[in-house]
Amino acid sequence: MIGSKVKRLVSLYDTPLTPLASSSAHQADSTVTDGSSPSHPPPSPARLIVPTDTNEVSALLATSESPTLRAHSTGVETPGEITGDVTDELLGSGKLHFREGSRTARVKNWLLSGGADSFGTVHQSEEQFLLSSMSSTVDDARIESQVSPSGIAVVPHGHNPIPASTVFGSSAAPVSLPRLDNYMSSLPMPPFSSSRSADRWKEVRMFTPMDRLAASGKSIEDLELNSKSAPAWRNRNSVFGAIVSIVLGITGSSALVTFYSIQGLFNTVQLFALVLSTIVPHHGQDISGKWRQLFLGTIPNVLAFNFATTLIQSLIYLSIFMVLAGVLLYCFHRSSSPCTRYNRFEGFQQPEKQGSGWSIVIVSFLLTVIYLPLSTMAVHIIVWSDDLWAVPNPYTNATTNPPIVSPLGPSDQYRAPLDFCYTTTMKRNEINFAPVLVIIAIIIFFGLTIWFPLSLRMAIKQSVPIVDRYTELGKRRSNSDMDREYQRLLSRDKNPLSFLYGGFRRGWGTYESLYLYAKMSTLLIVAIIDTDNCLFRSLSKTTVAVVRQIVLLVLMTAFFGLHAFLAPFIDPVNNASEWVSRLNYILTSAVALAVALNIPGKNIINGPVLYAIYILTYGFTAYFMIINMNVMQRIVKRLARRIDFSIDIFSPRLDISPSSPHARRRIWQESITTLFLTSPECRIPRKQPMHFFQARDSDYPPYLQNFANSPGERHVENLKANNFDAGAVAYHKGVSLISGPDSAWFRHLTDMIQTHFIGPDCYWRNPADHPTPGCTRYFGNAWWIPFPPTLVIKYDDGPLAVLQDVSDLELYVAQNSSPDVQRRHEIRMASTGSRAPWCCRGLRYKAQAVVSYETCVLNIKRKGYLVWEDVQLGSGFDVELTYSKNVRLDGGVIGLNDDYDLTAPLAQFLTMNHEVIAAQLPHLDAVLAAYRQHHKKECQRKEDVLTYRFLTHVYDQPRDPSGLAESSIEFERDLRVRQLMVGSEAVFETAYQRLSAVTTSEAATWWYIFWDDFWRRSHDTIEALKLHAPDFNPHYPTSIAYTPLPRPALETFLTQRGLLRRKPPWGGDFIHHGFLNKIYIRLNDIVFHGSTQAHIFHLGHNVSEELDMHDIDLETQARPSTLGTGGGTDHDDVSIRARPEFRWEGILSDPLPHGLKPRRRFLSKLKAWFGVTPLWSAGAPSQGVALDVRLENGKYVVLELEPGGKGNMYSDTRQTI
Repeated sequence: MIGSKVKRLVSLYDTPLTPLASSSAHQADSTVTDGSSPSHPPPSPARLIVPTDTNEVSALLATSESPTLRAHSTGVETPGEITGDVTDELLGSGKLHFREGSRTARVKNWLLSGGADSFGTVHQSEEQFLLSSMSSTVDDARIESQVSPSGIAVVPHGHNPIPASTVFGSSAAPVSLPRLDNYMSSLPMPPFSSSRSADRWKEVRMFTPMDRLAASGKSIEDLELNSKSAPAWRNRNSVFGAIVSIVLGITGSSALVTFYSIQGLFNTVQLFALVLSTIVPHHGQDISGKWRQLFLGTIPNVLAFNFATTLIQSLIYLSIFMVLAGVLLYCFHRSSSPCTRYNRFEGFQQPEKQGSGWSIVIVSFLLTVIYLPLSTMAVHIIVWSDDLWAVPNPYTNATTNPPIVSPLGPSDQYRAPLDFCYTTTMKRNEINFAPVLVIIAIIIFFGLTIWFPLSLRMAIKQSVPIVDRYTELGKRRSNSDMDREYQRLLSRDKNPLSFLYGGFRRGWGTYESLYLYAKMSTLLIVAIIDTDNCLFRSLSKTTVAVVRQIVLLVLMTAFFGLHAFLAPFIDPVNNASEWVSRLNYILTSAVALAVALNIPGKNIINGPVLYAIYILTYGFTAYFMIINMNVMQRIVKRLARRIDFSIDIFSPRLDISPSSPHARRRIWQESITTLFLTSPECRIPRKQPMHFFQARDSDYPPYLQNFANSPGERHVENLKANNFDAGAVAYHKGVSLISGPDSAWFRHLTDMIQTHFIGPDCYWRNPADHPTPGCTRYFGNAWWIPFPPTLVIKYDDGPLAVLQDVSDLELYVAQNSSPDVQRRHEIRMASTGSRAPWCCRGLRYKAQAVVSYETCVLNIKRKGYLVWEDVQLGSGFDVELTYSKNVRLDGGVIGLNDDYDLTAPLAQFLTMNHEVIAAQLPHLDAVLAAYRQHHKKECQRKEDVLTYRFLTHVYDQPRDPSGLAESSIEFERDLRVRQLMVGSEAVFETAYQRLSAVTTSEAATWWYIFWDDFWRRSHDTIEALKLHAPDFNPHYPTSIAYTPLPRPALETFLTQRGLLRRKPPWGGDFIHHGFLNKIYIRLNDIVFHGSTQAHIFHLGHNVSEELDMHDIDLETQARPSTLGTGGGTDHDDVSIRARPEFRWEGILSDPLPHGLKPRRRFLSKLKAWFGVTPLWSAGAPSQGVALDVRLENGKYVVLELEPGGKGNMYSDTRQTI
């Protein structure tokens, strides 16, 4: 039977054409619907083909595994009506002809090539089955046009479609779509919408509880994180980050490299003292008051060290400076040491007490600032440059090499005139401080130059924010969505080191350390490869200079290419600024090389050319710094009249179905979140930090620490759990486990695990898997995450195991309950029993003397970090026996092996130390029991405050409020939640009315999402939106988001509110006719999808057939870029964030190609680099889109099939509004 259906479908494609007159009976029987009605789309040419059983064909396509023909907003649409191309000339075969490569031809070829072989054998009688014939009269108009499958109309010859970039441009004429306007006018008004006059504006109130959100002055993200992001001008991270960037840019400049010497440092301090001393006369004369004398008289002289010779001054100052750097390095090590433990944290390690963080901020800031100059000066000391020489540089202006210098005095009192390296005096009887200085310099070089960036990298690596792979909608984020979420997290990151990694993109937070090395390399090359130091003083100046400039040029070019390839900064402006900085190094190195080679015109190159390079590069650097400020970015957005969206709003893939997650998130879910987080009884306590214990690679679900028993915390934790790696699937699976029919049995299983089998010394070996790489002992530290139910084991050897399947959990309990594992567990506990001296005899042979040891100290080296009541419970079990300072043995000496077998030496060892073990084991058991009991109670308290099913049954399931409170009370046990649900029926009713109003049709849903996103992203930029907030903010019942309007009404609405003016100001309006064209063309595609009225697009220069937006989306699937429709609106975010443009942003703006295949231009990010726009094109461009419209009487009119008449002839529609 299936085979007959396949053959009928093939026959349908190959049905011969017959004259229309011969099928009048068929026409009389068929009902012609009104093509102007969206609910009944205009009849396509497919109605001329009447299959015997349309239901069979539709059912066949619905069950077929063939490639889909058209995608729609929620997935893939199967065509309900199969049509064929009507050509301008009939083929001799009498069958329909399909354009080569068309989608109809591809489906036909698939059917005929065996793609449907699985349906069964086609019998001969079925092969001869033909569909009902059709007839058609062919006239001139018919010959000049074509109609392709699914109602795709092909334009008449001689008509040139107009590019979308023209139709949607700022100076475009309006598009006339009268049928769409009629449909928009017929949409019902929402029940809560009420008309109001101008004098009643102040009476309009927001929906509850959104009015509470507005009154709090916070966003939903502020409430979820329980913190508010400070503005940039008083944000510690942004301020220090900007200062560090400026300082590194200045101190790393090649123009200042000559100042990084001992004398240069001393001169800088003297210059500061000179500036202060000019305020008053020398020696503090005529200074009134002790404080004025201190600051303007004493301090400048002390800083200048005006009490000894210049060299001694420099050495004293340098020594103090290096000692200060050593102190800073020690402080940084102490302050950053907790960061190195982050990757060792296990279980529910209590967060360490949070301080202000100012100490590590100041220390790391000072070290970063002094890194370049101090490292360079340390190198100057190591190579003993000429500013440390005890005599004037004898190589200056010397005509011989080595230079001829007269002796300084008697040889028994003075050194040789050229023996000035690594000495601070030329007199033999004076103290030489050079060894001390060199030792200090070497310490500083290895401690600051080498160790500091590495330590900084380790600290940053553990401090960067963790990005959830799934949104709060339970949808997986794309890479670009992950990048934007990372930017959101950075803007609220309170980590003290955030100012060091906040400027780099995701995955490149540790680039600061490499950045320091890159800056340092230039200065080191200049300091080392120089004839004015003791390494190369005897070489030719010209040769050394040429070699130095060649090395610099090669290295700087390599760094430039590396940076251009990696582009590590988040903002394209910062990347461009760094490129200019690197280009400055390359150009100055090239200029210096030209001068060193003594080429003709070197004076011009070393003069005007060099100054021009400095002016241009430093000028661009200043420009980039200014344009990248938040204030300037908003000014640029206003000047450019740019409108930003958080999702690909014009994409046909955007889910606008009745269950649209975007509409649900923005109305129902935001109302519930706001209700919980603004309720005085349920909100998060004001000063309660929201700390989540989570894996950096999302290996296991997050867990909220320091729970303060508020429903608001639990609601946020539920949302966080929904962001886990498996998303909503894992969450729903967890709910079914704890509240399904087997919930009692599963709770008994989890109770057994929490009571007996978490903590150290737990065992798991999966018999179904291969041996875990790097794991030789299957004991480790285990902890339980209540939701989604997960058991995590960190093995002693380091690997991690995560158990979530019920079968694995059962096997885990069985393994740890077995006598064999219990015996090994007892051996481990006994070995951990004490850190006091143990009895263990041993011998030590040394210099023919035998030393006998009776006792030792047994230590357990832990790899993990889990401290509970001052007892280390982390993973790791490396036993070490310490007999003396130099005598240390491992556990093998007492018979301890990897399987923890009770060997004879081990049994003897335990017997000898029975009393010590018996005294310590009760304390360990009590600590472990308290640890298990504490977290078992905390997990139970969390579920008592707010169940995990609340998210799946209330938050994710919008429904009629009647009965919602009763069903929630049945499962919720916390009185605060019950009272909130009962007392907030009006809130749920309003939210449900709003959601129902915007999901009555796909057009209404898209209309709401568009205006909601328009408000979220632009209300802080467009003044008219803030002025007329009740008309645009979806939190008001009078918002335009709930009232779809035909175009004339919308134009009037926008004109009255100053967003669409007849005479636009300089620069134009934010909303113009081209932008409105884009809105209503998208609505036209939504409303008339599947009919010929939506097929008005052409891809590239192909004018042979018309497509709708879904067809365009399919045809451009090979385009590699892009963000899809975006991850949804997680938060009400107005920040301007750099990102690649959305897919349909690019398609609708790509120009039609000329000649060769379109390729993305190299300078496609030029505007983003200069800060003109935060968007850039990614991947290869599309072929461009053109629309089948014609300019008529100052308006664009759509060319379409006439709704009636002879054969629905193709003609121009000149209907205007």
